[in-house]
Amino acid sequence: MMYKILLFWLLFTLLGLSPAHAQHDALFDDVNTLGGFGGPILEFSSINGQLVADVGGGGAIMLDEFFIGGYGMGTGYPEAKIQRNIDGEILEIDYGLEFRHGGLWFGYVQQIQRKAHLYTSLKTGWGSATLQHEQYGLPKDRLLVLTPEVGVEVNMTSFFKLGLTGGYRIVTGANALPGLGNRDFSSPTGTLTFRFGGFGHY
Repeated sequence: MMYKILLFWLLFTLLGLSPAHAQHDALFDDVNTLGGFGGPILEFSSINGQLVADVGGGGAIMLDEFFIGGYGMGTGYPEAKIQRNIDGEILEIDYGLEFRHGGLWFGYVQQIQRKAHLYTSLKTGWGSATLQHEQYGLPKDRLLVLTPEVGVEVNMTSFFKLGLTGGYRIVTGANALPGLGNRDFSSPTGTLTFRFGGFGHY
């Protein structure tokens, strides 16, 4: 039985290599422009009702007007007051709130050759939120983060582009930290994206 299977596989492979099957389509056959970029990202948003700046960066490859890559960002600025029972006494403790996430980054840039052009992207990532205290620490909360955005990008030079976008950060999975939920991390966003690299020839 095994011999028959091997014989069939060999025959099928040889037929696949015949001239009649020499032509095939590939995923990127129609890509005319290939490039790549990387750079810092500065995102302004609200966490636990406080205005914060998330700092990070990302990079991607460009396939014509689309790009796909990765990003990472976070902030340790926000604070949270949490009531805890410490040795039978209810105390209100000031915690530092650390929020970090990273993952895949998808985007579409229309008519990139123009000085100012449409820029859109979607960041889909995984991250964590942690309440930090020197004495009364708490475990991390694992999160899923989606951030769609749309705006305008300006060609500063041939290798540097600056994007200004507005979007909304959607956070799910916040359920382990006392007094904090998805709504405390989900927020409108305003973002500056600095892209340095080779963007191909248009």
